[in-house]
Amino acid sequence: MRLALALLLAASSAAAAVPEKGEGTITLLGGVRTLLPGNGDYLTEQLATHRTLQPGGLASFGYQYDEELHFKIEVGYLWDRYRIAGGDLEVKSIPVFLALDTVLVHGRSFTFYGGGGIGYSLNTGTRNGVSNEANSTAGYVALGLRYQLAGPVSLVIEERYTLASAQVDPQSTQRLNVGGNLFSLGFMFHFLEPDEAGKPKAP
Repeated sequence: MRLALALLLAASSAAAAVPEKGEGTITLLGGVRTLLPGNGDYLTEQLATHRTLQPGGLASFGYQYDEELHFKIEVGYLWDRYRIAGGDLEVKSIPVFLALDTVLVHGRSFTFYGGGGIGYSLNTGTRNGVSNEANSTAGYVALGLRYQLAGPVSLVIEERYTLASAQVDPQSTQRLNVGGNLFSLGFMFHFLEPDEAGKPKAP
């Protein structure tokens, strides 16, 4: 409640979002995924266990089209491991998204945003030396906060949920959730576009 009030008070005295209109952006995020829902049947079938937290990260390349819309191309890397007596399953996923986010609340030095994207997830499952590629469509929704630190650098905190499933275990016909929640922290570098060639300049 106090955080929401602080955000609204800051927004009332603010003028610009992070990033601003016309800026290009590069964002690097790293974080952890929580326990993936929907894989209970596979855990029972294989008598497998699964750690609550798994690592993940992504890189985003964007453009702030106007005061509200931020368009992005994102590439991620997600790693997952299932402990199984007959041989562990290791899952590597590379999601690729066309995405956008929009300003929900903004202040002089921060932007609270919501967004989402659609794309493809390139998944590979490896067990007992045998690999299985099982690519799938993917989509996500996200909420995040960008906070201006200094110059062109902003701190980014984001929570997203990715919907994607694939049959990645070469020894099972079960489809596994290869998305799930990702809580990440990182930095955005935002910069103005260079002037167009031949654009007249004031004397």
